[in-house]
Formats: sequence, C-alpha cells, structure tokens
Amino acid sequence: MPRKSRRALIVQAAAELFATKGFQKTTVRDIAEQAGVLSGSLYAHIETKEDLFLEIVRLAAHNFEQAVLPVITGSEAPDVKLRAMVKAHIRVIEESRAWAQVYLDDSVELSHEARAEARRLRRQYEDYWAQLIRQGSQQGVFHVEDEKLARFFVLSALNGVARWYRPEGRLSAQAVADIYGDMILRLLTGRSWHEIHATGIDRG
Repeated sequence: MPRKSRRALIVQAAAELFATKGFQKTTVRDIAEQAGVLSGSLYAHIETKEDLFLEIVRLAAHNFEQAVLPVITGSEAPDVKLRAMVKAHIRVIEESRAWAQVYLDDSVELSHEARAEARRLRRQYEDYWAQLIRQGSQQGVFHVEDEKLARFFVLSALNGVARWYRPEGRLSAQAVADIYGDMILRLLTGRSWHEIHATGIDRG
C-alpha cells in the first residue's frame, strides 16, 4: 500500500479532529500534532483551517455522490433503488465516518462563501434522493403526502447514523442498512414487513 502524502495525512487528521472536537475548538496545532508535523510547517501544505474543512466536505460529497449515482441512474424499480441507496449511504459512513460527520455538519461558523459551497454540495446530493422519491410517487410505488418532508425524514434518519454508529457496536453497518431499509420502505410504501419481503426486494 503506497504511503499517504503529507497533505493527505493532514487532511485525515483534520477530519478526525473536526468530527470529535468540532471545527471551532480544533486548533492548527492540534492538526499538526495529529498529523505528525511541526505546526510551523503546516502552512506549507494548507492555506487556512477553513480550506481544510472545505476540502473534506468536497471529498465526502464526492464519495456520497459516486456511491448513489449508479443506483439512481439505473433501471430498477424505485423501491429496489431505495434499498440500494440506503446501503450505499451507510457504507460511505462506515468507510469514512469522520469525513461524513464533517460533511453533514451545517452548524459550523464559516465565511459566507465557504458555507454557501458546503450547502450547495449537500443540496446536490439531496437532489438524488428527491429524484428517487419523485419517481416512486409518480409510479405509485411510494405513497407520501409531501415529497420534500419525506426526503427530510429519510435523510435525517440516515445522516444520524454518522453520529452514533460504531464498528465495534452491537450491529454491523450491513445490519443497520438492512433494518433502516425495511423501516423506510414500510413508511414510504405503506406495506408491511412481510409484503416488502414477499415482493423480492432482497436485503442482500
């Protein structure tokens, strides 16, 4: 496995610290110590702490988008797509939880430009879920009173996994994705657990 570049180590250190301590409480010295570099030399690799935050958000946004894009552009039925997108979303969290937490945190005090970019990237990803729910509603697969509220509900539930999931916990990420997929499908389709599984929407 190739060694990570110094900048990659710095970005990873920043992601872990922003996720655990918070953006405001993390100092440049903290990042340097975590990355194993001298704090004075850190600015040879970064411009500002905010730039680091945005780089993490951009990379995380890319990971989430690439995970669901093959699903949303596929030809499967909306309920099949939904389960696949739930799995994809939770898999990204499992593989890079710190990055996901930073990406999903909308409470950070940033400059107007940085906040606007972070929110644009989140909205871009949320649009894939809006597209899925719209497809399901138009095809009579999903039965929701308000598509926007349905999207808020689904993403609030899924994004919350980044805050509490631990790999050493009681459930694996796969198990969480299976259970969440069942619950979300039951709510959006109005079908029972037995009806969902009788239609062949496989968990696997």
